[in-house]
This record gives sequence, C-alpha cells and structure tokens, in this order.
Amino acid sequence: MKQDLKDNLNKLDDLSRRQFVARTAKTALGVSVLPVAGASTKVLAAGGGKAEHCIFFYMGGGMTHMDTFDPKPGTETGGQTKGIKTGVAGVELAEFMPGLAERFKDIAVVRSMTQKTGDHRGGSYWMHTSYQPRATIVHPTMGPWAQTILGKKHETLPDSVVIGGGGNHPGSGFFGPGLAPLPIGDPDRGVQNSELPSKVTENQFDDRLDLMNAFDEGFRRKFKTDEVSAYTQFYDETLNLMNSEDLETFKLSNEQNYQEKVRRYGDSRVGKGALLAKRLVSSGIRFVEVQSGGWDMHNQLWNAIPGTAGSLDMALSALIDDLKAEGLFEKTLIVLGTEFGRTPKINANGGRDHHPRVFSTMFAGGGISGGQAYGKSDRLGMAVEENPVDPRDFNATIAHALGIDLNKVVYAPSGRPFLVAGHKRDRETDRIITEGKPIAQLFS
Repeated sequence: MKQDLKDNLNKLDDLSRRQFVARTAKTALGVSVLPVAGASTKVLAAGGGKAEHCIFFYMGGGMTHMDTFDPKPGTETGGQTKGIKTGVAGVELAEFMPGLAERFKDIAVVRSMTQKTGDHRGGSYWMHTSYQPRATIVHPTMGPWAQTILGKKHETLPDSVVIGGGGNHPGSGFFGPGLAPLPIGDPDRGVQNSELPSKVTENQFDDRLDLMNAFDEGFRRKFKTDEVSAYTQFYDETLNLMNSEDLETFKLSNEQNYQEKVRRYGDSRVGKGALLAKRLVSSGIRFVEVQSGGWDMHNQLWNAIPGTAGSLDMALSALIDDLKAEGLFEKTLIVLGTEFGRTPKINANGGRDHHPRVFSTMFAGGGISGGQAYGKSDRLGMAVEENPVDPRDFNATIAHALGIDLNKVVYAPSGRPFLVAGHKRDRETDRIITEGKPIAQLFS
C-alpha cells in the first residue's frame, strides 16, 4: 500500500504534489503553510525584518497626492497648493503638512504608486490584499498574514486591530474568523461592551455563558468543521480578553497625560486613532490599522484639504515623536496608504476626481531609511515617470520589514495557493513565485 501511495504521488505534477503534501500536513499536524519548493530564501534588501509592529494608516476616499506628498506648485495642475521645504534638496511636501516636512529625515515618501482601478472598493481591496476582488474568495489582509506566518505575538491581546474600519474590510479572508482583526469603531470608546450591564452581576453573566455553551455543545459536536472550530476559538479568545486586565489597554482615557497627548495628536478621529495605535503597539499588539476618510474631494478641495491633511499631519508627527521617546520607532513600521490619487486636472467644482495612474504613499520607522522620495511622477502629476510601484510591491515592502517570508505559500481551504504579496507562475520553472518586490532603496 505504501508503494502504491508513493507511485501515485510521483505521478502528480509539481503543484498537485505540493497541494497533496499541504493537505496531508494540515490533517496530520494542523498546519496549512508550506515553503515554495526551490524558492530563494535570501534577504531581498538590507534592513528587512527589524519591525516588530506595524501601524498602517489607511486614507479612505483616494488621498490627493498633489496636495500632500507630491505638490506641483506653479504648474497648470498644481492648484492653490504651495510647497514647503523638507531640508532635502529638491523635495517639498504640501504646505498642509509642516510637521512631516520638519521630520522628513524620519520618513520616506513613495511618489510612483500606480493602481489598476479607480473604483473605491476595488482599489482598497487591492491595496489591502495584493489581489483582485473575486466573488468566490476573500483574501486576507496583512495582520492575519503576519499571525499565520510569524505566530501569535501576545497570549491574551489580539494580533491585529482595525480602528475606525467599515464593513468592507477584507479582514482575515480565507484564514477564517480565528485570525480576524479586532474591530474598534471609535477610539474613544475602545472595545464595545467591555463592561457588564449594570443590572447583570458577574455570577449571572457566568450562568448565562454556561447555559449558552450547553446549547452550543451539541452543534459543535455534530459539525466538527474548521469553520466552526475557528468561530469557537475566536469566541473563546474574546471572552478571555473581556475577563483580562489587558482590556485596560483599549481604554484611551487611561493613557498617561491623556489630555496633553490629545492636544498634540489632535482631537480628531485620526488623531485619537493614532494615539490608541501607539498605546496598542506599546502593549505588544503586532498590527494596527487606523482608517480615516474624508479624502474623496470632488468638490471645493481647498476648503477641505487644510483640515483633513492638517489632522493627519498632527497625528503622524506626534506618533513619530512618541515612538521615539518610548524607544519603539525602529521597532515599529509606520505606513500610510490609500486606494488611488486624484486627477491633476481640477474639475468644474473646484475638486479633483479619481486617478489611479499615479499617487503617493509613505513609510517610516521599522528599518526604513528616512529623508528620501522614491520614484517620480511627471511634471504635471499625471503618470509615473520613474520606478513604478503597485499594491503588491507596497505590501511586499511591509511584509519584508516585518520579516515575513515572501516566498511562503499558504493554501486556502479550496486548495489554491497564495502568497502575501501576490503570486504568479514562473514560465521557466513552472513554480509559483511572488509578484510583489520590496522597495530595496527604502531599507538602504
């Protein structure tokens, strides 16, 4: 029988053989992660793997590159936005970001991002997952990828958190609910339902849990699927958190010198989101995403941009200062992304429309070499002129900074292989390889 199994295995092609081994490993060992056969394991760029944490700022709506990180003052497309010096020759930021201009030696700007779609939901999905949206599967975001490949970082606290996120966030995708990021809608309110209702005592609450578990036990025994187990695990871990002293981590008002820090970060959703993110990574959480909207500026852009960009500038500046003061800056990767940029041409309503051809992102801390602008848009901010970077490269840069192996294959429940920064089949070797490549210059 063993010989028959060996003969049948040898008849399989390379991909089918790996799928067979992956499924066998999952059944026998409870794992579904395998390295690509023959894939290179060499370090792709110096400085990778230094980041123990990541704070990802996602600017929903399509952040205008020409009025933040890539201004074009004096051109026919530059609009009313003026530039501000950064201390690096030839590099200016928009006037609305004086704090980041002052701290430019600590940040790196990418001015050559490019995207395949001008659709908000599709563009956001690409930026979060490195994959095109499909009706048959949901791909995981970076936090669950990190937990899958690197392991859970904290015994009680979740490995990833999303602050201010909406219902369209891909979350843990095909990894299942056990790895889902903990959602926090309002940074001021923290984890919802973190306190028992006033009329329910702790003993009554425990009795209700026992009763609920008694009802659930038969269902769990009858349907022993991975999905049911994942929901049970997520439920148990949530209860452990609710009964743990670590729950205090999510109470923003417990932050030392809270009022003074709110003044520095800004009394805004993005400011308080940044402050809570700092508090969470200081407590050991690996990946925190802070979502902030208001960037879909089709109308009266120059009435909106001072407040929106100014709030972001305050939040990021204070975060950089505090992470440095706590000795966490080099251990924490700060990333800023958005789904696309906005048109260089100003529309009839005094705004800019969707523009995926070129836009900007930002990196800081976590092994990033600051004081540089990577890539280049053309004179009018219309298209990429040098060093194009797409969402797969963007996510590969994050993964590399965190020490995630870009060549590690993970199999979805359907048996299909995936990589953290997208994948393709090598025509010469017929093997699955990563599509995304880290931006090496950011780590030099």
